[in-house]
Amino acid sequence: MLSRVKNWLKNRRQRVCISGKMSEWMNVLGGVPQGLVLGALLFLIYINDLHLDTLKNDLLKFAHDTKIFGQAEDEMDRDSI
Repeated sequence: MLSRVKNWLKNRRQRVCISGKMSEWMNVLGGVPQGLVLGALLFLIYINDLHLDTLKNDLLKFAHDTKIFGQAEDEMDRDSI
């Protein structure tokens, strides 16, 4: 399964069209094509080991968005966030 995902993500190229003019093809070196469930799934797998017991702050995970937050009483609290 991992080799299939790797093969699907590598050797991708893209170009841009503006006012009917096309750019040259360029290699895509990172990221996941937008609009695919795979992008959110890979992100969740990547961040799934972020746990509250390893963080001093609160953590919210939803789809492909992660927020770390907390209350800051002083500069030390602010720096930890």
